[in-house]
Amino acid sequence: MRTILLLALLLSGTSLVAQMDLPPHFTRLLDSLDIRFTAPLDSDYRETLRHDNDYLIDDYAMASRREKLELRFHIRPETEGDRYYQLPHLAATTLAMNLSSNDEDAVTAVHSFGEEDLELFNADWARMYTFRPKRSFSDREQAQMVALYREGRGIAYTILLFDKAPDTLEGRQLSLRFR
Repeated sequence: MRTILLLALLLSGTSLVAQMDLPPHFTRLLDSLDIRFTAPLDSDYRETLRHDNDYLIDDYAMASRREKLELRFHIRPETEGDRYYQLPHLAATTLAMNLSSNDEDAVTAVHSFGEEDLELFNADWARMYTFRPKRSFSDREQAQMVALYREGRGIAYTILLFDKAPDTLEGRQLSLRFR
């Protein structure tokens, strides 16, 4: 039942994507990997400035004051010369470890998605990492990073940053999926 509701949400949101103006560079990046972006049009999301830090350059970022949630997106096309070529588990885990806090009490949890979820994301591989982010990356208390990989296309990251998880968090985890 949960999967059906999520699928309905995705399908209903895809026709609304055109109503949200995305930067041309981000749209080209999504198109180059054949990724569908589902915009959160049911809230007050606005584009935010890309954040300069030593860990990750955002391709696009948006935030909602009402939901108290920030979404950052990073898209990486697959190239044979890349050190993580066809190794999404290493690329995503390395990124999660780089973004997560080094504090002694910091914990990183990893969630593996099942076959139904992989079909929903239309991905060959997917993981979600939950962790406390480094202060130099975000001043939020929690982060979730959803990593999606499709062979021959690349890897797409959705990073959700929040202090207290909003009710809409699960739906926002589905912002990106391969077509």
